[in-house]
Amino acid sequence: MLYEIEQYSRKLLNEAINMKVTDLHFIPEDENYLVLYRFNGRMERWRKLPLKMAERLISHFKYRSGMDIGERRKPQSASMVYKKHALVFSLRLSTIPTRDKESLVIRLLPNFSTQSLSTLSIIPNKSKVLHAITSLTHGLCLISGPTGSGKTTTLYTIVDQIIREGGKSVISIEDPVERFIPNSIQVEVNPKIGMTFEAILKASLRHDPDVILIGEIRDEVTAALAIRASLTGHVVLATVHADSCYSALMRMLDLGVSRFDLIECCKIILSQRIINTKCPLCESICHPICDRDRHMSRASLYEVLKGEALNQSILKEQRQVDNPFVLEAKKAWALGYIEEKEVLRFVTNAF
Repeated sequence: MLYEIEQYSRKLLNEAINMKVTDLHFIPEDENYLVLYRFNGRMERWRKLPLKMAERLISHFKYRSGMDIGERRKPQSASMVYKKHALVFSLRLSTIPTRDKESLVIRLLPNFSTQSLSTLSIIPNKSKVLHAITSLTHGLCLISGPTGSGKTTTLYTIVDQIIREGGKSVISIEDPVERFIPNSIQVEVNPKIGMTFEAILKASLRHDPDVILIGEIRDEVTAALAIRASLTGHVVLATVHADSCYSALMRMLDLGVSRFDLIECCKIILSQRIINTKCPLCESICHPICDRDRHMSRASLYEVLKGEALNQSILKEQRQVDNPFVLEAKKAWALGYIEEKEVLRFVTNAF
């Protein structure tokens, strides 16, 4: 039975990878489990699994990733590496207890770069800003956006480019490590053994880094240490959960960072969203087969705040009146990169 579950888990993951799925969701029902997947940001029903089989499968994934398989009353999270032939993927696993069962979500992240700085942005001239970040010699760069907006992809692609250019030491502090970065030092947060963001960041500052990647600034201590690192000659790249560049600034101020320190160290703030690109082959609605096979089905829209505009926003708290993503989406539509319905989606959800 264990062998059968092992074989089925590999079959399930291989099918998901072939379909270019980013997330798998195991949702408990009364007598079975519903398996859904996320493709291009959209959730789709996939299949149903018998209750006992799904529970054994979840226990198998928990065991493989180092979770406590006997604990079903508390949420757990972990990561593991999965190999499909020559390709390596990082799996981020999260469980959460439901009324009488347990739900599992698996995020599939390739351990190889599928993007470049030139292909990330749907608006070509925004790629220049991304390239400028790789040339920073010191200072703080913040990347903001809601969950699923592509912050981590942008962050990793920038770091990949820095490493390719050479001459710099890179240390990343993540919770958990999302994918392997060659020629860098990656440290995973583990509060159970004292490996907190604070402890790792303090140690990293003594480890002669040029670039420090922080998975997320989420508390006052991490914010203060990130500022300190960027003020003492390091490049600090970090993400912040915020809707816009302005909101990212307000988040840093809420975490106790002074305006003077932000003006001194903050070089660039990016805020981003994912948008579906127009298929170059299909006339209107992209055929499902074409949608899965084409290389770039989604790209990013970026709001950028830097230079004098950044300083004025810090000093005077000047929020942008117009939604920058609506403006960027309209520009992308005018250039023929997206369908009109994508513009309407941003207009409808404008904040």
